[in-house]
Amino acid sequence: MVFRTGLRAAAGASLLVLLSSASALAVDAQAFGDRLKAIAGNAGVTLAYDSAEAQGETVVLKGLSLEGNTEQKIAQATFEGVTGSASEGFLVERVPIQNIDEMSEGSRVQATGMVLEGLRIAGTDTTKTPVPALLASDFFFDKLELGSMSVERDGRRILSVSDATVENEVGADSALSTDFDVASFDVDFSGDPAAGPTAMRDIGYSSLKGALNGAANWEPKGGTLTLEPFKLDVENAGSLSFTYAISGYTPAFITSLRQMQQQMAANPQNSQGAGMAMLGLISQLYIDKADITYVDDSLTGKLLDYYAKQNGQTRDQLVEALKGMVPAVLASLQNPEFQTKVTSAVSAFLDAPESLSVSIAPERPIPATQVMGAAMGAPQTLPAVLALDVTANEAGTDQ
Repeated sequence: MVFRTGLRAAAGASLLVLLSSASALAVDAQAFGDRLKAIAGNAGVTLAYDSAEAQGETVVLKGLSLEGNTEQKIAQATFEGVTGSASEGFLVERVPIQNIDEMSEGSRVQATGMVLEGLRIAGTDTTKTPVPALLASDFFFDKLELGSMSVERDGRRILSVSDATVENEVGADSALSTDFDVASFDVDFSGDPAAGPTAMRDIGYSSLKGALNGAANWEPKGGTLTLEPFKLDVENAGSLSFTYAISGYTPAFITSLRQMQQQMAANPQNSQGAGMAMLGLISQLYIDKADITYVDDSLTGKLLDYYAKQNGQTRDQLVEALKGMVPAVLASLQNPEFQTKVTSAVSAFLDAPESLSVSIAPERPIPATQVMGAAMGAPQTLPAVLALDVTANEAGTDQ
């Protein structure tokens, strides 16, 4: 009897310990939901939900709705592996996003395979921000995946996207790197009687298929922000790549910018003061370099043929007319040397479309306010200030 009583006591004590431990480990679902509401409000989105429930470290928000430019309703949102608090911020290991299948005015949008991983939500105590990126935004994530998305109109698929990802990684010295990739997209113009799709078919494209990718980096200590590169590649059309680097985008700059935005929202009538404050912030930014390059893969020739036909001209006649327009457009800049450079590059590209590049490559970073001053006071000096160059048919196939 004593032995059985001891067993019951031990079992009861064990159960009590387990229940107490589970209670201690359970996240505060209401505090988590309230923090999400506040962050959504900062972004101009109204977030509401019917209930917030905690199941250990999993938070379930039921009857969720998001209202910004449009309203989105979600029956249930699940946040797995939630830890933290409202003051310190929350870390969410994984957020599986429900598949979307919505109809609206003859259009249907479907999306599947959406998952968010490593979500960090900023806390109310900014001194405890674990990731500098949270200074620029109230949330940060390690990875976002989209398996597929499609848009249909009147039963016809007009857009499809597959295998899209965005990955963020915090490295040494809190440097942030971001990689984004859209493995494939397809815009379908066939069967659409509207003017735009009809014109695309006349140019020679019943659809546009391609891919999109890029990489960005931010070094908080030096405030250097780079894009290396952003690239859009369209089959049988061409590719467009864009790179840039700016400096001065430090955590202190970000904090000042957010404070100014909050002040402007609280006092929108003080536009003059806000303008001066913004100018002061811009003075902290520098332009290091930039480049935009287009590599042709038959698009230019198709456009020239299309517009020549529209104008009742031959292709050669249209090309000569375009060449003559370039000096006239640039004449107001009053910079003959730059005018000649651009005219030469554009003419070479129109004669044999291969690539066209516009680049900025100063010897040292240029203050953004210096560029603004030159643009307003002496625009003819801008090409020299920026070390601006325009070249044709020099980009390699790896652009």
